[in-house]
Amino acid sequence: MTNKAVNTFLFSLMLLIWGFSFSKGIETALGIWSISEIFTHCFFVIPGAFYLIFQKRKVLAQESFKANYWLAFPIIAFSCFYVFGVVGDIRLFMHVATFVSLPLFIWMVIGNKAANHIAFPLYFMLFSIPIGEQLIPFLQELTTDIAVPLIELSGVPVYRNGLYLDIPAGRFLVAEACSGISFLIASVVFGNLYAYISFKSFSKQLIFVIISIVVPILANAIRVYGIVLTAHLTDMEYAAGADHLIYGGVFYAIVLFLLIIIGERFRDKKIIINVQTVTKYNNVKYKYWPVITLLFVLFSSQYLWLSNIKSNHKPVVINSPIINMDSLPYNVLERKLIKWQPYFPEADNVEQGHIKIDKNTKIDFYSASYDGYKGELISSINKFYYASRWSLVQTSTIKLNGHLKLAQLTHLVSPSGKNRWIIHWYQLGDTSYINKVEIKLYQTFNLLFGKVDRASLIAFSIENENNDELLLIRFLELISNIDSITKKVPEVN
Repeated sequence: MTNKAVNTFLFSLMLLIWGFSFSKGIETALGIWSISEIFTHCFFVIPGAFYLIFQKRKVLAQESFKANYWLAFPIIAFSCFYVFGVVGDIRLFMHVATFVSLPLFIWMVIGNKAANHIAFPLYFMLFSIPIGEQLIPFLQELTTDIAVPLIELSGVPVYRNGLYLDIPAGRFLVAEACSGISFLIASVVFGNLYAYISFKSFSKQLIFVIISIVVPILANAIRVYGIVLTAHLTDMEYAAGADHLIYGGVFYAIVLFLLIIIGERFRDKKIIINVQTVTKYNNVKYKYWPVITLLFVLFSSQYLWLSNIKSNHKPVVINSPIINMDSLPYNVLERKLIKWQPYFPEADNVEQGHIKIDKNTKIDFYSASYDGYKGELISSINKFYYASRWSLVQTSTIKLNGHLKLAQLTHLVSPSGKNRWIIHWYQLGDTSYINKVEIKLYQTFNLLFGKVDRASLIAFSIENENNDELLLIRFLELISNIDSITKKVPEVN
């Protein structure tokens, strides 16, 4: 075999080691790419990055590869990050570790000098990480904040209630689909790629990337404004149903075309490389085996660590509800929620129902418990409420006077204008939390050492037309003084 064939084989072997070591991260990422239109573009990122590297093949052929073994330290760090993500089923951690390790992997193999020639393709691989959905609530608020003044400037009376916009012709909801997240992420990816291809100056590249971020946000707000205005002018005949999605798609295509026009107006002239200067190729044999051996040892250690954790993982047995309703000095009505229904589909135990406070007042309760094995308490699929029925107004942290010191207060509003308050907290063993990130990290840290506690959500809610959440707060302060409100389950080590 020629040196080129040997090098190709060994480099492919290294990529296979990466793929096997981060198989869980790759598998879950592919699942997200295939079901979410927000991240469909991710299928083209890695192939696109390798194509950009392929275009640099003549330049790379002139470089003497020299492995950078110092990069073993960040690779080890991201390997631990990956294990942490797998154990806690924190997919963000898994995906970050997986797709950050790939460019680090290539950089380590070819060395600093060669990697400098393909810096952008290595950076571009990071867009494979399916991240950005967390921005949807913020984008909904921002879109509404920009659209409402535009509607008012057009002389259309508008009343804003959370994410609901009421005009004389009807009501609109700035839903998740109206956040513009899909177009924003696609625009950022396009902006980075176009800036790399079209501009040589870093300042120009940075300016165009910033434009690719700002323009889709402003464009989406204008789109929402246009939909509301069109519906107003046509008495809800147009842009009030599913057709506004079609209008949105056409509008986004126009905006993307404008971005290209802006870029073409200021793009740098293509630099023609003198082909005659690219004649000297690197014929020095590069010894891949030391770096292969190092990576194999690192990823074998990662695999053994994960196998050891899984073998020591013994889930706690849940045979009782987290809320001890028998200890409450109130009557518990039917054990089913109708108007407000949280969604925690993989819970091992669910307790729900209504508590009758007086003749006219009922408080809803809901708890979901997990044994630390099948489902996850903190997961993107779990919902406190359905966005089609409720709109978020505000969330805040409240202090209580009982044993429960802190809780999270959420204020919702329905399309009919009814207000609902939810007070909730999380329970891990005997400790309560209100921060999802904090409990998730603490729970995962325990799992790394084979310790499993029952993880639970506890929530109480009230629907009150008087816009008064104090009744629910006073109720929580009362029951938090009852020591037996939560039933304990022995730890399993």
